Amino acid sequence: MAVIGIMALALMLRLLVWRWHEMYPLGGDEQEYLNQALTLLRTRQYVELRLMRPPLYAIFLAACIVAFDLLIQNLRLVQAIISAATIAPLYLLTMRLFDNRRIAIVAGLLAALNYTLAFTATELLTETLFLFAVTTIFALLSCSTSASRWRALIAGICLGALALLRSVALPLLALGAIWLGLQAGKRAATTFALTAILVIAPWTLRNYLTYDALIIIDTTGAENLWLDNDPAGREVVKRQLYALGNDMAARQRLATERGIAAIRANPDYVAAKVWSEARRFTALQFFDDMRNRPAIWVPPLQVWLRLILGDGLWLVILLGGAMGLWLAPARRWTLIIAAPWTLYVVLTTLIFHVEPRYRLPIYPALIPYAAWLIVRLSMWRMPTKRRMPAMMAAGATCIALIAMTLAHRPYVAEAWMLAQKHIYLWQADRALDRGDLDTARAAAGAALQLDDRSALARVILARIDLATGRPEAALALLNAALTAIPDHPYAHLLRGAVYRLEGNDRAARRDLRYETASLEDLQRWAWDIFRPFAPPPNALNIGDLDLGYVRGFHFAENGGFRWTTDHADILLAAQSDGLLELRLSGDRLPGAPPAEVVFHIDGIESGRMTVSRGWHTARFPLPPGAADDGQILVSIQSTIYRPRSIDRTSPDNRPLGVAIDEARIVDAP
Repeated sequence: MAVIGIMALALMLRLLVWRWHEMYPLGGDEQEYLNQALTLLRTRQYVELRLMRPPLYAIFLAACIVAFDLLIQNLRLVQAIISAATIAPLYLLTMRLFDNRRIAIVAGLLAALNYTLAFTATELLTETLFLFAVTTIFALLSCSTSASRWRALIAGICLGALALLRSVALPLLALGAIWLGLQAGKRAATTFALTAILVIAPWTLRNYLTYDALIIIDTTGAENLWLDNDPAGREVVKRQLYALGNDMAARQRLATERGIAAIRANPDYVAAKVWSEARRFTALQFFDDMRNRPAIWVPPLQVWLRLILGDGLWLVILLGGAMGLWLAPARRWTLIIAAPWTLYVVLTTLIFHVEPRYRLPIYPALIPYAAWLIVRLSMWRMPTKRRMPAMMAAGATCIALIAMTLAHRPYVAEAWMLAQKHIYLWQADRALDRGDLDTARAAAGAALQLDDRSALARVILARIDLATGRPEAALALLNAALTAIPDHPYAHLLRGAVYRLEGNDRAARRDLRYETASLEDLQRWAWDIFRPFAPPPNALNIGDLDLGYVRGFHFAENGGFRWTTDHADILLAAQSDGLLELRLSGDRLPGAPPAEVVFHIDGIESGRMTVSRGWHTARFPLPPGAADDGQILVSIQSTIYRPRSIDRTSPDNRPLGVAIDEARIVDAP
């Protein structure tokens, strides 16, 4: 029952991250895999990617598309379930290694609560499936005995499939055979090795018939050897590889020769590169990402989950696992499987290059040992003299890993600086909200002193200048903010609002289009931030220069209008004897329910209507008491539908209400 509960917890975290990532676009490698799967489905032919990769992930994606359709969220959901299911073999593996339920539960929790694994499950890349398969192989190997050769058979099938997913798994053929030879006998080892070879062999034969050369699975290793070790750089080498077209045999041969030659000819360059990659291997993925891309907005809850359950658990797994390899009692498994596999993954990433996802294959090897260390520390006893050498080696390894991590980036100093900076920014925001401009300026200035790249501090200082009627000073601050961080959406939007105020519509449009550059609700942000210095007009072209006066709408369409969600607001200047005029449309796909709309002006219901297809103009008198302060709040509540719910081939899954093109106050007749 414990493992079921842990898997449920894992699925909850993965579904939360899955939901958060709904609007994330596909990356370059993800799009290539998806296109390859779609080509396979359309043409019934397997087409190589420009950099040759194993075939199984594209086949997996194609099968998922057939079963669950092409919606990206559905494909991500399949991977989220697979990621949660990985807890079961990990729990079994840990139980087999240490025969301790507490350690197995801790191991399961280290994986279940791991934000890195939940995040990875939302990417259409091989890592989630690879982790499930390699953990399953580890569990089967740990359970194998001379009386259970079927486990060796299943492990061999899984290893063959794993190698066809990522060829980096091939060394497990030797490691697994050695383990089984010692643990379960020669017959089990032979069964394991032959089964894996038989699974891989048809693809090797296909490569031989296609390219007239021995390519066991792919050319990734050979090509990366050259790509990552030639001082000329990856792009220069890529052009030379691509010039050979689809002659994969020639590419493999040339890449191997040039890669080895580059390493021999440039030992200093390679040594510096290996040291750089080593520091990146131990780095904190999410801290680095948020510091390196400060223009990307991340909700506060996600920030803390990334830092605590992402980077924090990475350090626990890395340091605890490394120490556990020295100290834990499962010595045979450590020496034959866990330690060689971990060293192999580390060394290959150093020879090639490090991306955070390339570290994931060591998780199944290290997590059981990290869990053992945690439980061991909870019932601490003084080590015996016989254990002191291992303790010293474990401590030295831990110190070396920490030093390498801090050599990559001074995380402690940066974290302390960021904590102080954000306290100052919070104080500045609070002071600005209550109208205490001097305190706000002092706090924002202190934040800027701590971090001279801070766009947020400059945006607050610009807001203060706008509140005191100094738009030129505000523009200078916003220009400086965008020099420091060119794509920061707050600085662009605020500068666009200033340009709009000055009548420079062209420049304003250029900056206000950054509304689409963040997953944050920037309509709501602009609604709150622009109001003190940008009074609303009495007429708006919805979808054009309207930011700050609208909220609850989708991004502007190419035709210059916006769709509402189920509730949208418009702010207009008005006089009490005017009429509200809206130009709207209820265009929906055939079969969709009609748009039923309720209109409120300053909280008072002013009309209801069913909006049919085509553009219509609706007029509403202002209710008594409206516009007493010179402006009105127009609220539009609409029934919604999702185009994809009507047409399963539609890529549009947004909740759409009605389309609004214009909103204005006109004189009563």
